[in-house]
Amino acid sequence: MFHQMSRFVSKFRDLEQQEFTHTSEEERQWRLLKEKLASPHTVEQQEAIIRKCIAVTSLYPQAGASFVAGNIAYAWAGQGIPVTLCEMPNQTSYFYFALDYERRVRSLKNFSPTSLLLMQNNQLRIQIDTPFHGQQESSRMDIANWILRVSKDSPIVFIDISSHWNQSEARQIFEIADEVWVVFDTDIARLTRLFLVETAPSWWVTEKSKLRFIANKWNAHFARSTVMKKVKGTLSLWGQTFPQIDYQIPLVDEEKAAMAHVKANFLLELFPEQESEFQSLIYAHKGRVL
Repeated sequence: MFHQMSRFVSKFRDLEQQEFTHTSEEERQWRLLKEKLASPHTVEQQEAIIRKCIAVTSLYPQAGASFVAGNIAYAWAGQGIPVTLCEMPNQTSYFYFALDYERRVRSLKNFSPTSLLLMQNNQLRIQIDTPFHGQQESSRMDIANWILRVSKDSPIVFIDISSHWNQSEARQIFEIADEVWVVFDTDIARLTRLFLVETAPSWWVTEKSKLRFIANKWNAHFARSTVMKKVKGTLSLWGQTFPQIDYQIPLVDEEKAAMAHVKANFLLELFPEQESEFQSLIYAHKGRVL
C-alpha cells in the first residue's frame, strides 16, 4: 500500500511540473468563468427576480398607503432590486411635495408630463406627475399602456393608489396588477363605518385572490386575538369569508416619522434602522421576490 501511494505521489508531482497549453476556446471559457465568479451575486439576482406589479391602496385617507408603498419600495431598492414607484394617473402627486421634488432635482430636465426622480443608487425610480402640467383626461388614459410604460425599466413596480380605490382608473389598475395591498390602521370605528355604509366595490370580489391585507400602526394591544377577530369580522362584511391579515406594521416612532416628513424624506431614508419595523413586508430571499 505504501509503495502504491508513493508511486501516485511521484506521478502527481511529475504532472504538476508539466506546462499545459489551452486552446483558444478553453481560454475563452476560462475567462467567462472568472468573470462570472467575480460577480456571482449580481448575476444570480438579476436572473432570479420575478417581475411583479403591486398596487397599494388604503381604505380611507391617512391609513398609510403612500407610507407603506414608499418605504417598502425604498427598502427593496436598497437590496439591489430595481424598483419603480409611481402614483395613480390623473391625481396631483403626493410624492412631488412629500419628497420636495424641486430641491432634489434642482431644475426640471425636460417638459415631459412625467418626471423621474432617482434614489437608492439609481435602483429606485420614482415617476412623478408634476402639478404644473395639465392632467390628461380620464377617458383618454389607456391604463394598460401606462402600466407597460412604467414597468419597462424595473421588474418590481409599486403603484400608490392612496385612498382613491373607488375611481375607474384604480379598478383598471387592480385588474392588471399582480397583487393589491389593502392598508388600514387602528381606527376601528372608521373601518367599521366604511364597511357598513359603503357598498363593496367590484374589485373586492373579482380580484379576491390578489388582495393582501396590511394592518398599519399596529401595536401589541391590537395584535390580541380578540381585536383581530373583530377586524376580520368587519372585513368580511363585504363578502370576504373571514379574511387573513397578511402583514402587520408596528407603530413607528412618532418623532422620527414627523422628522422625516419635515425634512421631505422617506422614513427609511432618514432612519434606516427602522427597516426592522417593515420586516414582514420585506420578503426577498436570495434576490427572488417570493
